[in-house]
Amino acid sequence: MFGWDFHNSKSDRIKLFFFILAVFLVIGFTSSFIFRSMNTNEVGAQDNTPQIATESAETADSSTSSGAEEDPSQSVNKYDQTENFSKEDLQQTKATAVLFVTAFHTYNAENPQEYLENAKLYMTDALYEKMKRNMRREPLDRSYLTVKETSVTPVVNSSSSVVRWNVMVMGEAKATDGTISETEDWYLIGVRQVDGEWKVEDVRVNVPN
Repeated sequence: MFGWDFHNSKSDRIKLFFFILAVFLVIGFTSSFIFRSMNTNEVGAQDNTPQIATESAETADSSTSSGAEEDPSQSVNKYDQTENFSKEDLQQTKATAVLFVTAFHTYNAENPQEYLENAKLYMTDALYEKMKRNMRREPLDRSYLTVKETSVTPVVNSSSSVVRWNVMVMGEAKATDGTISETEDWYLIGVRQVDGEWKVEDVRVNVPN
């Protein structure tokens, strides 16, 4: 090979050794370079995977948050009774509540049943009988009550059969000794339709609603 005499020439044997060594070094460097390139590509692919997953998760979260903020159906107005009643019904029930409270609030200690008879027209028979059994008694400093002004505010109500209103009454109270004081009373009224007419079926006075 290459005119070398391996048996008789020492220098030729040395040349052969270095030749074989050079071949192995070339093979080693080539293999090392190939393996290094393959590992670099694999690491790059692995690094990209969590980044893609993170971006997908962020996109999903963003979409969810955006959807929750833009959906107006999630916001419910608890004071809006138009969900279950027409505007005409609400107007009629409000008028009934005010007429009832005006009659019911007015009081004369000299004729303690008068208020109930005046309010009877606006209430159900069941409520009238209940009130008749538990006649109202006012303290001495409220022996005479009159109405000066009324105002109506809505209340929390999810019922589909009873309309509720809060009627505030500003008026005057006269004591037995003639002393007069300003008054403010709150009436929580429930109005139900009975035989085609709106009637007050329950009333609560000066209680948190």
